[in-house]
Amino acid sequence: MSPRRANPQLAARRREALIKAGYAEILEKGISGTTLDSVVARAKSSKGGALYYFPTKDDLLYAILEWLFRELHQSLDGVVEAEDSARGKLVAELEVLFHSADVNRKLYLVLFDFVSWGSRLERFRSLFAAFFEDCQRRDIRIIEQGLRDEQFRRVNPRAAAATMRALVDGYCLQWLMGPADTPIEIYRDRCRRVLGAYLLR
Repeated sequence: MSPRRANPQLAARRREALIKAGYAEILEKGISGTTLDSVVARAKSSKGGALYYFPTKDDLLYAILEWLFRELHQSLDGVVEAEDSARGKLVAELEVLFHSADVNRKLYLVLFDFVSWGSRLERFRSLFAAFFEDCQRRDIRIIEQGLRDEQFRRVNPRAAAATMRALVDGYCLQWLMGPADTPIEIYRDRCRRVLGAYLLR
C-alpha cells in the first residue's frame, strides 16, 4: 500500500519534511553539496520513502523551489491584501521583501544558487518565469489601484511593475554582496525613496 493511500495527511507531512530538510541542506551546503542521502538524514526519513516522493535529486530541488515560491507568494499576498490603499500595499510589500538581515540572507543565498541551476534546466527556468510573472501581476494591480485613486503619477503599469522588481532584487543583491555589517534597512529605504520618486504624485 502506498503512503499516499494509507494516510494522505501523513504523506503530505512527510513530503514537506523532506522539502524543508532539503532547503536547510542547500542553505548550509549549496545545491552541489546537497544529496538525497543528506536530506534523508536531516529529515530522519528513509531512503525508500524519499524516493517515493522524489525519484531524483532534480525532482526534490524542483519541489523545494516550488515550495519556496509558494511561501513567498503567501506572505506577499497576505500583507498586500491587508492594506486598503495602493501606497500602503507598496510599503507593506517592501517590508516583506526587506524583512530582516537573517531572513533575507538565507533566502537570497538559496535563490541565487537556484538561479545558476535554473538557467541551465528548462523546467526550473519556467518556474522562475512563472514566479516573476505572478509577482508582476501583483504589482500591476497595486499600480493600477494607485492610478485609479490618483496616488501614483501616470506610468505604464507593466513597465512600472518590472522596474519595481528590478529595484528590489538589485538592492538586495547589493546588500548581500556588501559589507556584512551593513543594515538591510538602508537598502530598503533607498528602494523606497527611488520608488517614491518614480511612482508618487
